[in-house]
Amino acid sequence: MRRWLSLSAMLVAITGVTIFTAASSTRATAVLGPEAAASIKKNAQESHSITITPWGPDQQTVDAAKRKVLSDPLLIKYLNGARHRLLSFEYVDREKVSGRFLPPEEYRVSIFDYTNNRALQARGRFDGAGPVEVTEAAYQPLPDGEEFAEAVDIVAQDPKFGPAIRNRDVTPYEPMPALVDIDLPPGRVERTVTVGLMPKDGSTDHEIVGVNMIKRTVSRYGTGAPATATINSHSCGIPNAGQSSTSQGTAGQWQMSISRGGVEIWNMLVIRPSASSGRNSSGIELRNVKYMGKLVLARAHEPVLNVSYDRNACGPFRDWSWQEGMFQATGTDVAPGIRLCTSKPTTAIDSGNDSGNFRGVAVYDREEVQLVSELNAGWYRYISEWYFTDDGRIRPRFGFGATANGCVCAAHNHHVYWRFDFDVITPEENSVFELRGGSLGLIEKEVMQLRQGGPDQRWLVMNNSSGEGVVIEPGPQDGNVNKYGRGDLWLLLNKAAEIDDVNGSSAINIAPYVNGETIARSDLVVWYAAHWNHDHNDTNSKHHGGPARVGPELILQKY
Repeated sequence: MRRWLSLSAMLVAITGVTIFTAASSTRATAVLGPEAAASIKKNAQESHSITITPWGPDQQTVDAAKRKVLSDPLLIKYLNGARHRLLSFEYVDREKVSGRFLPPEEYRVSIFDYTNNRALQARGRFDGAGPVEVTEAAYQPLPDGEEFAEAVDIVAQDPKFGPAIRNRDVTPYEPMPALVDIDLPPGRVERTVTVGLMPKDGSTDHEIVGVNMIKRTVSRYGTGAPATATINSHSCGIPNAGQSSTSQGTAGQWQMSISRGGVEIWNMLVIRPSASSGRNSSGIELRNVKYMGKLVLARAHEPVLNVSYDRNACGPFRDWSWQEGMFQATGTDVAPGIRLCTSKPTTAIDSGNDSGNFRGVAVYDREEVQLVSELNAGWYRYISEWYFTDDGRIRPRFGFGATANGCVCAAHNHHVYWRFDFDVITPEENSVFELRGGSLGLIEKEVMQLRQGGPDQRWLVMNNSSGEGVVIEPGPQDGNVNKYGRGDLWLLLNKAAEIDDVNGSSAINIAPYVNGETIARSDLVVWYAAHWNHDHNDTNSKHHGGPARVGPELILQKY
């Protein structure tokens, strides 16, 4: 529901400033408070400074928690000597206090019991106080690097494939899907990890096999791959370097301060992908983001990432955003998983090279501050990035690439969904307006919206009491939704239990959250989707064979 008013009249009445020129399609410009503008001008040519302060549990504490949970009497009783593996480790969020997140006190792990073909979930405290809670889970945890390595060892013992692996005639790699029948719960299907086998010439005898982790056997498929994948006579993508990647359960939460000439411009909590929140994690995650000492965002991350193929040539796949891959970053490590760079970092989609010297979050400070991490999900290579400018702009960016495989030769659509928990100055008193055709409309109820207004369509999240705001300006490559993508923008009331979508298929499922609740003058959340079409075979396509970065621009107003 919207109430449309004169743009200039509404903005002057509410904020005392004009953010847009009526009926203009020009880009929004930041409108900063006089003190902020003066400080930036004064310090533009002065020294830059980035300060990193560790936050939350360190790696020693995380490793101790893993050891404790595996030796807990209740878990030992559940397992009763069964063959098992700890597959994932995640932090449990605490309730915000005065709009701020506090360091986690609890953790949650997923363990697979191979003897009984079941998944277990255990929850405990870092300080060791209280009992560990253990429950049986109705989902299959994703494989980690150690489980995939075990699957490769099983294939290497197979009479058919063992000699080729030992002679290096084929190279094992992580394909998609990561698990056969990944959508089925344990008990309905025996856990089967997929292993890709790429020959030296990249084409002939290429195959994806399934490794039954219960029986420790290898399965082949009539088409050369599981039902949702394909093997072609040729492959598309860059060569797989075969370098290791991170598992979940790493230290990597830190407070970052960006200053110019002794004046702090930005301050935020930065969380590396392997420590980020959500069912499938959420790339580089930001919390408690402040500009010139004023709160902008309580949390910003991308909890949902998926890909659909034209005519269902492969997939569709729900991807994950915790597995950090290697990329090139030259600089100094200042905390676990964070490197301050002396030159611009280079990822796989920039260089066409899958190898690198660093995993984690690289920080590069030039005319703007860049945070970047490379993510692996099977053969996909994703780039999670954030840019921060001194004059009050935030640019979240996401990039798409892949190592050599048959599926990505077919036309496909990548979809990434950011979740912005706006706390403009305060958690409450925030409203969202849509700008279109020179008018500004207050959006009063929860709703899904489409980007159909062209370059003139934007959204403004504003604190009704103080007048500060953030303009959401769509990026030029953000695309429009298809049937699988399900939406472009969701405006919702903030709820702690809704940082992921609702469990279901690989497609996003936000619709159950849209139930008509009032979002005017509230604590609100904006889900923002970008959709990128990639077709190697369309030589006329602007995306033919090339990388893309998508994402909106968040432009601060009156800060």
